[in-house]
Amino acid sequence: MTSYILSIVLLATVVVELECGTNFTKPVFNVMTPYSWAKDRYVNETVTDESNVMYNGEVCQIVNLNLLMRHVARYPSLYWIRRMKNLHKMMKQNPDVVKKHNFLKTWIIPFAEENAYSMSALGNEEATTLGRTFGEKFKQLFEGKMDLIDYTITSKEVTQQSFHAFHKSLNETILADAPMPIPTVDDERLRFYSKCKKYRTYSDKSNVEYDAFFGGTKMRTIVDKIKKLLGVKNLKTEQVITMHQICAFELGIFNQSDWCSFFTLDDLIVLDYLFDLSHFWQRGFGYPINWQMSCPFTRHMLKRFDDIIAYQIETTVADIQFAHSYTLLPVYTAFGLFKDSNTLLANNFESHKSRLFRVSSACPFSANLGTALYKCGVSGNFVVKMFVNEEEVNIPACGSKVCLYQDFKQAYKLLGDCDFQKICKTQ
Repeated sequence: MTSYILSIVLLATVVVELECGTNFTKPVFNVMTPYSWAKDRYVNETVTDESNVMYNGEVCQIVNLNLLMRHVARYPSLYWIRRMKNLHKMMKQNPDVVKKHNFLKTWIIPFAEENAYSMSALGNEEATTLGRTFGEKFKQLFEGKMDLIDYTITSKEVTQQSFHAFHKSLNETILADAPMPIPTVDDERLRFYSKCKKYRTYSDKSNVEYDAFFGGTKMRTIVDKIKKLLGVKNLKTEQVITMHQICAFELGIFNQSDWCSFFTLDDLIVLDYLFDLSHFWQRGFGYPINWQMSCPFTRHMLKRFDDIIAYQIETTVADIQFAHSYTLLPVYTAFGLFKDSNTLLANNFESHKSRLFRVSSACPFSANLGTALYKCGVSGNFVVKMFVNEEEVNIPACGSKVCLYQDFKQAYKLLGDCDFQKICKTQ
């Protein structure tokens, strides 16, 4: 009898957790996913020292690091905050809806308009953790050389905030007393998508698959289910997506959201695919221009490596850059990372449940792409390693985790010998 009662209590606990959305702390919220949910770790983890690698039986020592980071977790944009307010106001005016979902009566939006698109407390935690992790991972590169790091941000304040918190943590990890540097603002390198006319032309027509899925059966099923939960006849898909935004941001920042009770994990997986369709066609493998426009970033990185090899003068040990998901996704694509064998389409959701192009995992808040250049002591060869979200990855052009730099450069020749003006010129 006691075991039976215990089973009932445990089952009730699981049901409550499901209704509160606490089982949703997984990489299913697309670009709104917190970094720790995508990584699923950081509990008593030992950081691997990546200062040296073995290549063909010899030790190679790191000489330069290019680190491209997405900004840390932030509050919603002003656009979404206002949509959230309007949706809540509409629901609160319906007494039947409030009776069914009592939290709507007392809920107050926790996102102030003056904080729109700025770093949240969660974001500060992410930056602090990453500053410490990269400090430990590349300690040999940074020790005594904090003044040889070039920091670059975009014109968006959240990248400045990300840089500041990251640098503070890195400084403390290295036990340095380096002054807070002034980062370079470079939108041409880090917000290339906003400067490319040809890309904007393609972007305007690249939502065909997204629109088809948006209006398709799977999305209608979710909308119809939430209509029944609310007890309303009129609910637009756009309003369901606003509910999803509230769930994502509240759960990420506060670890709890009553709005998540309207969704199941299967719903979130469908919505994740919807957003991936948009990213795939606008920033992924959908069109060549999506990766070609990353030229200012890739050209800068490869030129830096070339100069280090040619002159072998230690003027810069790292480029650390803070940008956006719209920056990282085209760069991932340029290097062939997360490429599936089949194109993402509105009608092949089922066959892409195990897809590689999964933004929730590849590009959460604070996502990062590290490209490290190493010099081998005996042969004098230079080799490269790439890291996505701190984890070493196979370099697609080489098929291995360590690649001879001359092979790397040849394979990605188009990324170094590129002309942004020609690429982005419209006919």
